[in-house]
Amino acid sequence: MDNGIPWQSPPAPRRRSLVGDVTTDVAIVGGGVGGLATAWHLADRGIGAVVVEAGSVAAGASGRNGGFLIAGAAPMYNDARERFGPELARRIYAATLDAQREVYAVADDVGAASAFRRVGMLRLAVDAAEAAHVRAHAAALVEDGFPARMLETGDLPAQLRRPGRAGLIVDDDAAIHPVRWLRALAAALEARGVRIYEGTAAALSDAGLATAAGSVRARATVVAADAAAAAMVPTYADRIRPRRLHMVATGPLRVEHVRRPVYARYGHEYHQQLPDDRIVLGGFSDLDGEASYTARGEANPTVHARLARYLAEDLGVDAPVMHRWVGTVGYTDDGRPFAGEVPGRPGLYVMGGYCGTGNLCAWVGGRIVADLIASGSNPDADLFDAAR
Repeated sequence: MDNGIPWQSPPAPRRRSLVGDVTTDVAIVGGGVGGLATAWHLADRGIGAVVVEAGSVAAGASGRNGGFLIAGAAPMYNDARERFGPELARRIYAATLDAQREVYAVADDVGAASAFRRVGMLRLAVDAAEAAHVRAHAAALVEDGFPARMLETGDLPAQLRRPGRAGLIVDDDAAIHPVRWLRALAAALEARGVRIYEGTAAALSDAGLATAAGSVRARATVVAADAAAAAMVPTYADRIRPRRLHMVATGPLRVEHVRRPVYARYGHEYHQQLPDDRIVLGGFSDLDGEASYTARGEANPTVHARLARYLAEDLGVDAPVMHRWVGTVGYTDDGRPFAGEVPGRPGLYVMGGYCGTGNLCAWVGGRIVADLIASGSNPDADLFDAAR
């Protein structure tokens, strides 16, 4: 059994670690989508940055996820309207749609368009009860002017069709090769003068960041570390909980199984078929239960075994599981990420707690934080209010 992660192949050459002391405008901790998005938006505003990453670019949650680029925060849109209030839910969804369009444009500019398959996303109701929820989800999107269309049982892909099932398609969403995208973005950032150091763990200091072999002195510091943000910034110790999510990947099917990424059972299970015909599948975090809330990277074998059965029994996939892994992400108590200045800590900013939806929420967060650093304000700063 190969426990490697399909997104990470082939491995990229490791960038140098930070040795010595450097000075910059903004020090950023984290070489995932949040840290790189912040650096990109800062560069657009003429502000220099240094990014330090304990591992390598996209080696953490940003490169260990299901490869979904979907608009909105973690709760389904109808649930978000109840949880956040209709207006805040609408603004969050609109901001992520704007971010989605911007990501597509930036990907074109940096040579990463092939990392995206703009095929939409299918939310699958696995029974009649969930089908009612899916219809309410679709109705809420349409009511607020967002695109959505329903599929009834007979219109579902044959592999997913069962009595009582239904689906919702959002055409703006996409499948993404997250590592290819972020490696291209990192290279483009370096061409714009951003310095990126890998293999460099960092801690906060009065002047910016302290590392094992050097330091980064900066006028502002951004901790863009999703789940790890809580350990670095104690303000969020009880607000961002690390959580492990399990995934598997199969060998090639050599037949088309699904064209679009699929969210099923209220998003608990999610899978897509890669261009090389392999299936990547994640889910059953509810089976892992309270044990899933951990920063440790060990897997629960019971969950990986359940994913393998789901492939065969529910999806009809006749291909062996070739890869198993976990990714550690940050969950918040209210389902909204944090992005902004840390209360009582001028010049220190936090980004994290994406609840498994960081590919776009982190891009929005990067734009918010870059504006706060550049001018002290952003019209969307309350969306992921770091002081709430």
